[in-house]
Amino acid sequence: MPKLLFAILVHLSAINTSFAHEFYFAYAEISYNELQQKLEGTLIFTTHDLERTIAPKGTLIGKFEKLDETSAELKSIENYINQHFQIIYGCALDSHATDAICVSQFLLEGVVTQLNGTIECYISASIPALYNPIQIKFDALMEQFPGQQNKLTFIYRQQKETLSFLLNDSSKYFTLKP
Repeated sequence: MPKLLFAILVHLSAINTSFAHEFYFAYAEISYNELQQKLEGTLIFTTHDLERTIAPKGTLIGKFEKLDETSAELKSIENYINQHFQIIYGCALDSHATDAICVSQFLLEGVVTQLNGTIECYISASIPALYNPIQIKFDALMEQFPGQQNKLTFIYRQQKETLSFLLNDSSKYFTLKP
């Protein structure tokens, strides 16, 4: 009997740890395309972490691996990205000088799930002009996974700015160089 109990506990422990991992990361690379006047980029998440965060009760588990362009879940991903990945920037509403602060509104252009368990989300946002100050908020997955670490590379005029984000430091400022 003790051997059977031990075997069951070992089996349950193996099942429990097979769905968890110790570290949580998300990556983003965004560039400003001045000719097209838009931000373009990719966000990469662990697929099951994104599924668990968008639907904590598990109703989406396994669905993101089967997405196509008609999937209703794409709107959920787009809404989630716009809530948890924001670029706040100086903008010009009716002149060629900064006269307002604007917040990005990304469109989800497409997704690709990879065999390594990640999902790549391709995004864009129309931005006629991008001025300082620039603030990035990147707290995706942090409400579900407090150990989440996010990293962003922002590209503007051949210059790269790389920023890291943690739960207690999920918003960063930087200045674009001319």
